[in-house]
Amino acid sequence: MILLDLLSKGVDTYFACKPQPKPSTEAINKARLIAHRGAHNNQNACLENTDAAFAKALALGCWGIELDVRATSDQIIVVNHDPTLKRLWKKNLTISALTHKQLCQEAPLLPSLAEIVERYGKKMHLFIEIKAPFSQVDALIEILKPLTPGQDYHLLSLSESLFQLIQTHFPRESLLLVPLYHNVPHFCKVSIEKSYGGVLAHYLLLKAHHIHNLRKARQKVGVGFIDSKNCLYRELNRGIEWIFSNNVEQVSGYLRDLQTN
Repeated sequence: MILLDLLSKGVDTYFACKPQPKPSTEAINKARLIAHRGAHNNQNACLENTDAAFAKALALGCWGIELDVRATSDQIIVVNHDPTLKRLWKKNLTISALTHKQLCQEAPLLPSLAEIVERYGKKMHLFIEIKAPFSQVDALIEILKPLTPGQDYHLLSLSESLFQLIQTHFPRESLLLVPLYHNVPHFCKVSIEKSYGGVLAHYLLLKAHHIHNLRKARQKVGVGFIDSKNCLYRELNRGIEWIFSNNVEQVSGYLRDLQTN
């Protein structure tokens, strides 16, 4: 994992320094910026996947937010990337072993999915990544009832088998696969064959022929994580509309400059 992180940072640095031509007006106007885990800064007290991070994304004009969900021991769906509270909250506790009341006591800033849907549904597009294992399908359906799948939200997963669990409850076009480093071609193929909504992947791994095939099948394409001006230009020049970023404060500024100049 450390080696992959170093390689990823090296790739980001390379593309941040590589000059790119200004994108077309059409590409600029189609761009949709999505704050990955909100407009967070974990080193500056605005923690990822919290209300503060999502509120900041809304204030910055982000079109969408990405968030991760998992369940407590009493089946309440909450928003947190990791299975434990260790990395962000400095507590060696597992979310699935805690009741929601206990979780709120240990990490009071950690929101439930219902709270996020109530506060930001229809204000920003919600990209909800379901973390495996997951069996709270009925609760998920109930929480998302006020929203329209595909129009107001998409469900994401790194696990193809998880979609087999929920695909009878949600329109397939509202389900987006998220491949890792090794399975981009496979997930692109699966998405097309099973009529899912599309694929979200690392910008370097999603090749031109993947994009062509997905678009030919009328599927959505998104890339992450776009955190520099030149990388943004590169993806807009490739016709990518959904731009996921961990640096939306700066990237939103680059987009505004493009839209006004």
